[in-house]
Amino acid sequence: MTTPTSQGTPDPGPAPRLKKIVPPTATPGAVWVTSLFAIALIALGGVAIRDICVDQKWITGSGWIAAASRWIGDLSWQGWFWAVAIALIVVGLFFVWTAIRPRSKTHIALDGAGTVDGYSPSTWTRKVDIARRASAVARQSAGVTRADSTVKRRKVVTRITTTDEAPASADEVRASIATSIATVLPKHTVRVKTITIKTPKSQTPPPASGRPSLPEPIVESSADDETAPATTSAGATVSTTKEVHS
Repeated sequence: MTTPTSQGTPDPGPAPRLKKIVPPTATPGAVWVTSLFAIALIALGGVAIRDICVDQKWITGSGWIAAASRWIGDLSWQGWFWAVAIALIVVGLFFVWTAIRPRSKTHIALDGAGTVDGYSPSTWTRKVDIARRASAVARQSAGVTRADSTVKRRKVVTRITTTDEAPASADEVRASIATSIATVLPKHTVRVKTITIKTPKSQTPPPASGRPSLPEPIVESSADDETAPATTSAGATVSTTKEVHS
């Protein structure tokens, strides 16, 4: 049976004998529990082989399994058995929940990725890739020097770093991120946390202070000159006369 599409072309529908495409999921939790049980059974098998060797006199010692069985058989009821019973019930319920718990989805479907044999979507991405995309878009905004994003269950949190000289607009970054992830996470809200770093101001040296003027030097007259001008500290010029005796 075919169904018409919005363009008028009939949709052939899913191909026969093909399983429906399901989103990628994580490893079942029961795998880890059964792995632990397998390791415990292997260890128990090693103990059994060791007891067989002791029983056949191939090695010296006493049987561990027989001794443990006798110890358990000689036990009598004690008060601490209640705690052991409750603990075993809790462990059993945990194992049951691990076995029936649905596997968590590890990827998110991309809208408009096309169909494969009548099933859509066929392309998936991870949350970490969406976070990288949000960080890349945020770093392209003016004033953003660094950006880190985290994709949570209901929201996308982006932390941006900017400077006080050229601060980035959180609203513009939020709008850019929301537009870039709208096709993948249309119901997620975008939150932007801004970290502003103060830019150190340039330190200019203070202007040079004026040095005090030194007094003009006093010039002494030479022995060959009869008269020589002398300058006093007050700036007045006087003449000195030297008398020469023959």
